[in-house]
Amino acid sequence: MVKVVINGDSMLPTLKPGDIIKFSVDKSLKEGDVVLAFHPLRENMKIVKRIKSIVKGRFFLEGDNPDPLASDDSHNFGTVSFDSIIGKMEHS
Repeated sequence: MVKVVINGDSMLPTLKPGDIIKFSVDKSLKEGDVVLAFHPLRENMKIVKRIKSIVKGRFFLEGDNPDPLASDDSHNFGTVSFDSIIGKMEHS
C-alpha cells in the first residue's frame, strides 16, 4: 500500500489538491479505476489518472478534470504498459 498526497487539479472534481489517497497493488485493473502510475516521459514522476480504456494490454489514462489543458495524460504521452501502473486507488 502506498499513500499519495494529490498536488494538482487534473483529477478535479474527484480528487482535490491536498487529498491523501491510498493505492494498493491489484492485478485486476479495469476501465474506470483510478491508478497511480509512473509518468512514461518524466523520470521519477508519478501521476494519478483514471483508466479510460484498455486495448491490447495497454492503458489509456486520463484526468477527470473536464478542462483538456488541465491534465498531462495519455492524450499527450500515449498509452502505458501494465508495468507502469503502481497501484489502484482503495475505496474507503
